[in-house]
Amino acid sequence: MLADLPAFPRLHEYFGLWAYEPEAFFAQWSLFRATDLTRHAAAPAPGRSSTMTMEPGKNGQSVAVIGVGGTLMKQQSSMGGTSTIQLRRDIRTAANDPTVSGILLAIDSPGGAVAGMMSLAADVNAARRKKPLWAGIDDLGASAAYWLASQADAVYASSPTALVGSIGTIMTVYDVSKAAEAEGVKPLVFATGPLKGAGTPGTEITQEQRDYFQGLIDDTQQHFDAAVRKGRNLSAADLAKVRSGGVFPAAVAKDLKLIDGIQPLEKTLADLASAK
Repeated sequence: MLADLPAFPRLHEYFGLWAYEPEAFFAQWSLFRATDLTRHAAAPAPGRSSTMTMEPGKNGQSVAVIGVGGTLMKQQSSMGGTSTIQLRRDIRTAANDPTVSGILLAIDSPGGAVAGMMSLAADVNAARRKKPLWAGIDDLGASAAYWLASQADAVYASSPTALVGSIGTIMTVYDVSKAAEAEGVKPLVFATGPLKGAGTPGTEITQEQRDYFQGLIDDTQQHFDAAVRKGRNLSAADLAKVRSGGVFPAAVAKDLKLIDGIQPLEKTLADLASAK
């Protein structure tokens, strides 16, 4: 009976546009495809939980440290990571707390879903108008995670081996029409336009549909590019050097103006506590 089928309220968030470091994306996708979705969907949905902690600052005030780890999605991912909705709540709370002198985004993330990122970036920009807001990248700050970091007043990598960047957007659509044909299956999609039903399993991806999917990617990337260019004060030539989709070691990222320096997270925290 349909009533016996498990609900999976987070399912739709796994499909669509992602700003995600490619190697990590395909590892996550492989894990997702190998998962027993019936059992997984039957498990309780994880609730959003705050990642914010308070560290001692100057003059009796505190620095709010907000963890940005793993896959970023609007809801808390059932496969780990951080809810961008909860991040927005934490950032607004810290920005409005008179006992908080500064905010540190402690980032170790390959990126995540595009959905919700522009709203999160807007909250970062609103918070930094109230008090210093810095980003510390501990090992990995890629794609959507770097999109977020680039909106901070300052960005530091915690070590020379930290990887930064992967400025790009990705979406994967499988054309399994040949496999369906080999099995004697021919899906027929009855729709109101050539793009409705694009990507239906077993159908061929037409050139018009390819252009459509690429257009979605290109439009999202324009917003990503604009955010990074404004946040890091990059010229068009500066941006062209870093938007390959690849990550850069910290020293290279510094030369490319993606970060402001390389120092332990503890020093970044101490410097932020003293910042005006």
